[in-house]
Amino acid sequence: MKNLFAVGLVLLAFTGCSIVQDVSADRFALNNRSGRIWLSDQSAPASLNISGNWTSSDWGRGSLRQTGRTVRGDIGGYDVQGVVSGSKVYLLFASNGWFYYSAILESPSPGVLTGRFSRAIPFVRTLARTIHLDQLAN
Repeated sequence: MKNLFAVGLVLLAFTGCSIVQDVSADRFALNNRSGRIWLSDQSAPASLNISGNWTSSDWGRGSLRQTGRTVRGDIGGYDVQGVVSGSKVYLLFASNGWFYYSAILESPSPGVLTGRFSRAIPFVRTLARTIHLDQLAN
């Protein structure tokens, strides 16, 4: 019965059923709103700058640009946006505008970012795994 229901939803989505499209649009809006609210809640002045090229054994290479507190860039094929609040970095990893991951990082030494990332928006510590980034020489 569950399989029949799932097949029906897929068929409705492919035929352009507005009910399925509305649910998708609502989920997309909620995902984006939740991510942006989470970032805006981090409001301390930035005490570090993370601009540069970075690499991670798990995520691959990327580039981050910081202007004031705002961070933009890409890592491992994901578009990244975030903020630096105090000594912490709050990032959202997106693909096609959908936030897939959130991360909270710190810099224990120059050229190193470590912390945790979560497949939840906003960040959920109990679902988080470690992330480590090393800055590449410019």
